[in-house]
Amino acid sequence: MQTAQLTGRPHRNQGLFSDHFLNATLLTRPDWRGLADEARPVMEEIASLLEAYMPSENEAQVEEELVRPVLRLLGHTFEVQPTLATPEGTKRSDYVLYRDAGSVALNKGKTLTDEVLKGKAFAIADAKYWERSLDVSLKGGNRDAFSNKNPSYQVSFYMQHSGTE
Repeated sequence: MQTAQLTGRPHRNQGLFSDHFLNATLLTRPDWRGLADEARPVMEEIASLLEAYMPSENEAQVEEELVRPVLRLLGHTFEVQPTLATPEGTKRSDYVLYRDAGSVALNKGKTLTDEVLKGKAFAIADAKYWERSLDVSLKGGNRDAFSNKNPSYQVSFYMQHSGTE
């Protein structure tokens, strides 16, 4: 773990960005500094939530106790496990993040397609249990082979078939 200069709290860089970018370059950008000041109260609330969180291997518990509270703190409007039409049949991502509550209400109960989501949703999200490796497939144990695929593949698949690319 490296120390993040912005918050004074450690961050766990898993290689998405270079340490130099996170610790030096990003912090010098005026747009980042302004956003960081605006986000600080929410970051503190999320930090408190994480401090109190007891990790679980139960995905539903992780979603209820951590994922949904964080999404709400970040101000997201979302639908839980909507039905998404895909070339492989209907699938259920864990979340569709919408631009506003009216769009959620308009699409509630519908089988979602690119057209239905166009201009209304901006992201698809999928949650996994605590410590689930996000870059490998699981072997056996689940009747739904799709849910055991590499989580990165799952999110990419949902994005390709939801109009949120």
